[in-house]
Amino acid sequence: MKHIIINEYGVFLGLHSALLVIKKDKVLKEIALNRIKTIQILSKGVSLSSDLIMACSARGIKIFFSNFNNFSALHTLYEHKSVVIRESQMRTCENKRGLELARRLIIGKLKNQRATLLYSSRNIQNEIKETIINAFDKNIQILKNKKELSKEFILGIEGNSAKYYFQFLREFNLLPSSFENRTGRYSDEITNIALNYGYAILFNFIYKSCINAGLEPYKGVLHSTKSSKPSLILDIMEEYRSFVVDRNIIKLRFKLEKSSDFNKIKKDIAKVILTTLTKKYHYNHNKIRLESIIQRQIYKISAYFGGNDKYKTYIFRW
Repeated sequence: MKHIIINEYGVFLGLHSALLVIKKDKVLKEIALNRIKTIQILSKGVSLSSDLIMACSARGIKIFFSNFNNFSALHTLYEHKSVVIRESQMRTCENKRGLELARRLIIGKLKNQRATLLYSSRNIQNEIKETIINAFDKNIQILKNKKELSKEFILGIEGNSAKYYFQFLREFNLLPSSFENRTGRYSDEITNIALNYGYAILFNFIYKSCINAGLEPYKGVLHSTKSSKPSLILDIMEEYRSFVVDRNIIKLRFKLEKSSDFNKIKKDIAKVILTTLTKKYHYNHNKIRLESIIQRQIYKISAYFGGNDKYKTYIFRW
């Protein structure tokens, strides 16, 4: 099954029989709809036919529109039927069990960030590395042992660790030399643009999996609730950001260093992230695709909202 990413201006997506047709002046590709899972549109100036939208809706193929500042998704109406699950989710997000889930997600994030740092600097040994890894270990233990939780406390630990994380990447030249600080929207620095682009792809995978599990994307356990903010998606993404996106941006740092035009490298970024998401990893004594691991983890979050306390974050092994 394919995940289609369109990141070029002026492309038209249409339908011929049961085929997705991709055109730009001429037909570039035809793909059978029964081979497609998602379509991600990550560029302006892309147009779609209404016939294609209807055909995708009938087959459960989700269509995502993303740029660095906005997000929209198209999916079928039947996926809004999970009222009981969403009622449980709403209750959990407002009580101590919601905070406990937030704790587990951020501990998972810190462990995966720590693993990314250690792997990326495996040939380096010095005092700065030891200090930062020790800071991660300390923050993980503090968060594990905290009795009275609050969102502010959890976010404080997460923010402190993020400072160390990006300091490490900068100090050891694991990102392009233009990188100074992590910034989100509206950045014109190529590393931050690349990270934001990668996170947009990951975001769409998490969103798809949450809809499949019957969850409400806009009600989370940690990120604030706003009408236009998919808080649960942002909560769950924390577990996967460093392995799926950051690690691949580190691998591409020399290409990013040489490139003055992000449009020339974004296809490379999309390719390595999709390769990671479709690669098989160990999970419960089996090897399955990472996108399937993410889906199973999100089903477990759905079960947690329903009263099962056994949710355990997925820690990547190198």
